[in-house]
Amino acid sequence: MEGLKSATRRLDELGRIIIPRDIRDALVWGSGTRLEVVISDISAKTVTLREVAPCCTLCRSESENLAKIQRGYVCRKCAAKIKQGN
Repeated sequence: MEGLKSATRRLDELGRIIIPRDIRDALVWGSGTRLEVVISDISAKTVTLREVAPCCTLCRSESENLAKIQRGYVCRKCAAKIKQGN
């Protein structure tokens, strides 16, 4: 991953943080990506974020029939559109 590998952000009053665009782009996380937050080490106050279920990188639909393409996934509908040149 080129660019940003870590960043410091403050929690807002609702407990939210902004994940920097460079990190989201590198992980192919767009709007609607479902993330799981897990306490990795409570004594070190460490958490892990991970994508819950893969979804189509193009249309964000969730499906069990996704094809892995580089760092993302493509559903059958989007793959058919790509094949047709749409």
